[in-house]
Amino acid sequence: MVLAALLVVALVALAALGWQYRDGRLTETARTEALAAARKAAPIVLSYDHRHLDKDFSRARAHLTGDFRDEYGKTTKTVVAPTAQKYRGVVKATVAAPGSGDAPAASVVSASPDKVVVLLFVNQVTESTQVSGSRVDLNRVRMTMDRTGDGWKVSAVDAL
Repeated sequence: MVLAALLVVALVALAALGWQYRDGRLTETARTEALAAARKAAPIVLSYDHRHLDKDFSRARAHLTGDFRDEYGKTTKTVVAPTAQKYRGVVKATVAAPGSGDAPAASVVSASPDKVVVLLFVNQVTESTQVSGSRVDLNRVRMTMDRTGDGWKVSAVDAL
């Protein structure tokens, strides 16, 4: 009887360790995939050109999911588009490259198998009738990435 109880305890412990190992592997894969998706999405989501706003916003929405996708659509239609058209705005975002290296300045803040929060250093160059020449804004952006049936999508963007 004692041997049977020990065997059950050992099997439960082994199953728990196996589950933790599996979760760790899934989380590590999520970190890598979501970071790559965020690096790709950030310049698209954070850029636009008054000459082709519908195309730019449509491309951006393809990288978004959930309530944030809906919020983005409303904000770009009611705020960004009218302002961009009025002042002939062009915003080009790039993920900054630290120092002399080629790797973008991006890092995972937290991760689980289905949700990853990424910190990105994003440079935005803005040209408009309100700016003489161009203005460069050095931004820090927290981007939440959710695993969807179509891959990793942006579910939140917060300027820091």
